[in-house]
Amino acid sequence: MADGIAEDQVASEPGPDEDPWTQKFYARGTSGFERAIFFSDAIYAISLTLVAVQLVLPALDDLSSTGDVGKVISNGFGNLIAYAFTFLWVAFYWKANHRFTLTLRRIDDRYIWALLVYLAFIALLPFPAAILGEAWDPRALAFFFVYLACVSALEVLLIVIALRDDLLVRELNTAERRQWVISSLSPVAAALISAPICFIPTYGNWIAILTMTAISTGISFTAARRYRARL
Repeated sequence: MADGIAEDQVASEPGPDEDPWTQKFYARGTSGFERAIFFSDAIYAISLTLVAVQLVLPALDDLSSTGDVGKVISNGFGNLIAYAFTFLWVAFYWKANHRFTLTLRRIDDRYIWALLVYLAFIALLPFPAAILGEAWDPRALAFFFVYLACVSALEVLLIVIALRDDLLVRELNTAERRQWVISSLSPVAAALISAPICFIPTYGNWIAILTMTAISTGISFTAARRYRARL
């Protein structure tokens, strides 16, 4: 029986010479797996580059005018805030995706399709970032938060597919599964709760940012304490 299990396990792991027309899984170390990872990293890099390109400063009418120089600096400050804010979130998503990728021993077609949708949202992050840079107002930040909630929800979808399709390097117990999913859902809940707070007069944007940070951190910390799983 032990030999039978070993044979089944080996048979379920596709090798590099498997027929590509019938292949269902792409094991770590094969071109099918590595190309998906390289493509993901490329999308993240392009997204950050496009966000930086949004920092287009207005042309100076008079090089000797201190007023024009001050206008350039003041107009560019909002873009710098938007870039820093967006960079932190893209870096957060890349770090989470990088760590998640290390837990995979293989991927399948369903995971690849979900990954493509997820990366489509990552590639489009410069759009809400540009809006936020142009207008640091409640509508722009609320839209940015909702967009981040969508990205985080897609990240959770990738995790669920990996768990259901047995794509991880080891099987997780119930506590580990719950901690992982709940912690990954924390940005979704935090962003959706914080979006309406942006419309509080005067300091709504800053209160919303602090609220999102507190809620996301609090949910993740609570899940870690509740399930005590080392992930």
